[in-house]
This record gives sequence, structure tokens and C-alpha cells, in this order.
Amino acid sequence: MKKIDIITLILTATLFGGAACANLFQTDRPTESVEEKRELQTLPEFSWKNLADGTYFSEWALYVSDTFIGRETLVSLAKKMDTLMGTELSIGGDDKFVLLQTGSNKDDGAETDNRLENAFAQLESNKAETEAPETEPVPDETDTPETDAPETEASTETTESETDAAETDENTETEPETDPTPIYQLVLSRESIQLTVGSGAVIYASLVSDSNISMPITWSISDKNIATIARNPKGGIDVKGLTEGSCTLNCSTEDGITASCVVTVKTVTAGNANENETPDFKENGLFIFGDAVYTGGYYSDANAKYYAQTAAYYKSLFGENTRMNLVVAPVSAVTIDNPEVKKKITNQESALQKMEAHCSDSVNFVNTYNSIYSHRDEYLYFRSDHHWTARGAYYAYTAFAESVGLTPTPLDQFDYSIINDNYHGSMYAYTKDERVLAFKDMVEVFMPRKEMTMTVTMPNGSTVIYDSCIRTASANYVSFLAGDNPYTVINVPENPQDFNVLVLKDSFGNAFVPFLCEHYGNIIVVDTRYTDMNVYEHLKDYGLSDIIFVNNIEAANSTAWSNMYLKAVGVE
Repeated sequence: MKKIDIITLILTATLFGGAACANLFQTDRPTESVEEKRELQTLPEFSWKNLADGTYFSEWALYVSDTFIGRETLVSLAKKMDTLMGTELSIGGDDKFVLLQTGSNKDDGAETDNRLENAFAQLESNKAETEAPETEPVPDETDTPETDAPETEASTETTESETDAAETDENTETEPETDPTPIYQLVLSRESIQLTVGSGAVIYASLVSDSNISMPITWSISDKNIATIARNPKGGIDVKGLTEGSCTLNCSTEDGITASCVVTVKTVTAGNANENETPDFKENGLFIFGDAVYTGGYYSDANAKYYAQTAAYYKSLFGENTRMNLVVAPVSAVTIDNPEVKKKITNQESALQKMEAHCSDSVNFVNTYNSIYSHRDEYLYFRSDHHWTARGAYYAYTAFAESVGLTPTPLDQFDYSIINDNYHGSMYAYTKDERVLAFKDMVEVFMPRKEMTMTVTMPNGSTVIYDSCIRTASANYVSFLAGDNPYTVINVPENPQDFNVLVLKDSFGNAFVPFLCEHYGNIIVVDTRYTDMNVYEHLKDYGLSDIIFVNNIEAANSTAWSNMYLKAVGVE
């Protein structure tokens, strides 16, 4: 063997061997992928059963590959290579935005209309075959099973209904008094609360003691002009932000034991630019205006018609007992009022009206424009990321709820927190503009107060169960629904278990879905980019009350999403 071959072999073995060892023994492995907007495979738990059936080693392989050193950089480079080859651009691994104006959005209405016409014709043929008259058998009374009606016991517990805000700076909650001699500690559920003006949160106090004691607890706020307090019907104290500033929430017992919580209230604006500034349009459809990166919107009449026809096909397929809904989200440029800028971007109000006009009477098109635009001065979209915030998603939820006869839950009845006040999104990667590095965001969450379980099927096939639909530990947009995943089921036991919804969505739907937990007993979320399952075959007998497509306006005007939705019900 030549010396050069030996040297090459040694160098190659050293390089790959070193990388393998470094990857295998690295101590600080990542837990989530910012590029792909998902949580990564966790270290598998050992069991003899997993070892015997081979799943332990397969999960180990997924764990190592998911957390490989430099994986995030490689994923990012792969996406950039895709854009150079003219394929559809995927921002952050989730939304297929039409930023490069690729061929996926051409007006190919003729081809898509034929596909749908064939699908509708086949559907009608199937209905004709199944609707042939049949002789209904006479039921045999002896074969009828009998069931006892469920017995219920009248509850002897009562819940205090006082919810009025405190007129003074004190609000006293009284419990039965016992001997106060035991040693105890007063503990609050939170040491600090961050609010924006108009938002609220709940805080609880508990007595930690070596014996069972209870006693009166007194609450007070140091500055009732900054925040107000009121007793929560389910226990604890509601705190609501009024004006920008900082104050202290104090809690004390009658014998002088105290605890306190710092309340900070901020004013959040949408970051609209100075009227005299000029937008800086990028080749990929984004533009910088003031202190934010904006997405301008996109509309295609042929593709909008195709999207509406796809929804109508779902309605025909699932039947009259399932309501079909379209929730199309405006993108961030909707908040801009500058007339010179508005001349250069898509008129999203007009686009949504045209999309609605294409929908048949069997489809509920939720026009989210008015609800979003009327709150445009609020923090509805990130400055450094293409998504809407949870607050923006909330106003789309209110429009949906009102359109189907549900009463939207007021925003101050969610548990509010800021889980990241220094968030930087995906826009620098796609603008490469140094100004974007200075644009920072905060991630607000409005946590549903109802108990629930969320069962997530991850892209690698593993299943994870959470007790909330918002994973605050992630501290970014991945917090909502644990990111984009093939199949997610949320069960809310206190909601009607026969009131069920299927949501097919891009990642704008992630921040929207948690608000549905206010109403539905079961929420099934499918991301058709990550699964080949046939949702009709899987859910046709489930008893769906609603189906909702949730897409941003650019995705809804891309044939790619309509094609994925049709493929999900067997239309190729």
C-alpha cells in the first residue's frame, strides 16, 4: 500500500472516529431543533422488554442521530441547497411560504380542477351504491342489551362566586381557623409575574406545615394603579395589569407570616415603523420596515378556488353532521397602515373576500381580517419571525368561535405569562440583514385553565404524553403543541366528549389550537407534511363535529397545501 493511501486512511479514520466519539460522549445534547421547530428524541429508558423487542436500540439510534453534533447546521445548509435548486422554500422547517415565487404557486387550475372533478364523481358513485334501499330488520327485543342509567350524587361542595375586582387595595380570603401554634411557611405559586397592559394571571398561596392547619390569608397590592387584584372563583387571586410599571403583591397571615410577588406590567406595541421610513424589499418576498421583518401576502385566484373546492370535497366526504371550516390567517403586513407601503403589497382584505366568494354554502369561511386588523396596534406578529403571536392567534380564534355560535373565552381568563423576553426568530436566516439581529421579540402564552392530556406522535414515530398543550420550557414558538408533528390528540375531560374537532394545519395553527381547548372534548391535529395516513379512513366513524383548515394566506394560495389535504383523504 502506498504511503499516501496509508496517510489518507489514517486521517479519514481519525476524522470520522473522532466525530463519532465526540458525538457519542457529548454532555450537553440539544433538546429541540430551532430549524425544524420540533422537540428532539430523548434518551430512551432501559427495560428488558425494550431490549428484547429491539425498540431500545432503535430509539438509541434515533436519539444519537437527532442530537448529532452540527446537525442543526447541516439541516440549515440542506434547506439552502433546496432553494438553489428551485424547490419550495420551508421557513424554519414548518410553513411552506411562497417566498421565492417558485413553480408551486402557478395557476394550474385546469389540472387541479380535473383531479377534484374525478374525486367528486367517485364520491357520488360510492354514495349511490351505498344508498340502495334495504329492508330494515325488525329488532328482536330479547337481543336488546340493557344498561343502567349512571347514578350521580349531589355535591355538597360549594364554590365561592365572588369575582368582582377589589375596590380597595386589599382582598381577604377567609378559611376556618385552627390552632396557629404549629410551625408553618407561607408559599406563593409564583415569585414574579410579567404582564402586558390588559392581561392577567392567577397566583395561589399555600401553607406548608408539619400539621393540618388553615387560617385567614390577606392579599394586598402596593400600587393599585399598576395592577388590580380580585378573588378567583376556583381559588387563588387574579392579577390584572392596568398600566406600565412595577409593584408588589403581598400575602400575609394574621400572625405576621408574609410572602410577596413582584408584578411587572409592560406596554407592547406592534412595532409599526415611522411613516417617513422606506420599506426595504427583499428578493424572497420579505421586506424590512422600521424595526420588523414583514411578509407581504400572496393571492392566486385559481389556487384560491382550488383550496375552496378541497374544503367542499372534505364536507361531501365526511357528511352533513360534520361542519367544514376554513381559518385563513393574514400575514404580518396586515398591520401596516402606511399608504405608500400598502400600494406595493397584497391587499389581504380583498384577497380574503375573494377566497370567501369561492366557497360553497357548505363551507364556513372564517374571515379573520376584521378581528386581526381592528387590533393591529397590539402585539400580533413577531418582528423577527414569520409567525403570528399567541395574541394574534387569539383574535382569529374569536372570529372562528363567533362564526359557529361558540362564546369566546375572554383573554383575561387564561393564565398569562411571558416565557421568553429575548426571542429571535427565523428571519435573519432568510434576509441575512444585520439589522434583523437587533429585532427581538417576546413569547407570550395564554394557558388554558382546564385539565387536559396531549398525546403527540413525533416525526420519528415515538409517542409522548404531556399534561398541557403548551410546553413553556421550550421558550419559543415550538412551545405551542410541542411544534409541528404528524399526529396530536388533546383530550379535555370536562368538555363534552362527543364534541370533537379535526384540525389540518401549517404551523400558524400551532398557536391557534390551544384556544380550542375551551370548547372541544377531543382535538385531533394532523400535519400532512409529516404523515401519509388517510385521515378519512382513520376518522370517518369517529364522530367529528368540526373540521378546520388553518393556514396562513400564502399557504392557502399554494396548490401544495390543497394537494396534501386531498392526498390525506385518498385523492392522488
